[in-house]
Amino acid sequence: MSFTRCALFLFAGLSAACTSKTEPPIPVPRQVVVKTNQPPKLDGSLGDRVWRLANATRNFVETRRGGVAPLHASAKLLWDEHYLYVGVDVDDRLLRASNTERDDHLWKQDCVELMVDPDGDGKSYFEIQVSPRGVIFDTRFEAPRVPRPFGDTDWDSRARAGVSLRGDLDDTEADAGYTVEIAIPWQAFSLDGKSLGPPAIGDEWRANMYVMDLLEDRQQAAAWSPLGTSDFHVPRRFGILAFEGQP
Repeated sequence: MSFTRCALFLFAGLSAACTSKTEPPIPVPRQVVVKTNQPPKLDGSLGDRVWRLANATRNFVETRRGGVAPLHASAKLLWDEHYLYVGVDVDDRLLRASNTERDDHLWKQDCVELMVDPDGDGKSYFEIQVSPRGVIFDTRFEAPRVPRPFGDTDWDSRARAGVSLRGDLDDTEADAGYTVEIAIPWQAFSLDGKSLGPPAIGDEWRANMYVMDLLEDRQQAAAWSPLGTSDFHVPRRFGILAFEGQP
C-alpha cells in the first residue's frame, strides 16, 4: 500500500472513530426551592415581597441541546405546608390563547407547562399547563406518554392559577408577554390516593418546565432542562428541585 493510500486510510479511520464518539450528556439544572410562611397572592405578579425570597431559575433554553432559546422565560418556585408555588414569566410578542375550557389542548397555542416526577423513578409523573387566559390542563402518566394519547386527564390536580398580561389576547397588535402563578396542593402528587403532605427539608424531586409559543406561522418552545430530543416526555432529563427551609 502506498504512503498516500495508507495516510488516507488512517485519516478515514480516525475520522470514523472521532465521529462515532457520543457527546457527553448535558447536566440537568438544579434549583433550590425555599420555604415560605406567607403564600403569594396568585394575581399573576411576581412583585410580591414573598417572591423576592425565591431563587430565579436560569433563562429557559432551547429544548433539544440547551442553547439559547428562541424566546425568553424564567421561573421562581416556593413551597409551604400546603402548596408548591410556581411563577413563570414569559416574554411573548403575540399572545394567543383562544381555548376556554379546562383540559383543552393548551399546548397548541401559548402556555406554561410543568411536569413533576416526585419520586424521581423516571416513570410516573404529573403534567400541569396554564394558558395566558388562565385555563388549566392537567393529567398524569404511569410511564412516559402512558396512557395514550394524553395521559389520565380525569385526574384533577386542584391547582389554582393567576395570570397577568402585558398585552391583549388573540388580536393582531404587538404584545410584551405574560406571567403565570400556580399553586399546586401536595395531595395532587399522591400516587396511590393516600394522604400526602409536603416534602421534607432536604428532599429532591425531579421536574421540568416549558413554555409554548404560537407565532403567526409556526410554534416555538423553551425548556428549563434540555431533553436531547424533540419529545418533552423524558423524565430522566428533568431537572432537580431541592427543597430547603426558609432563607
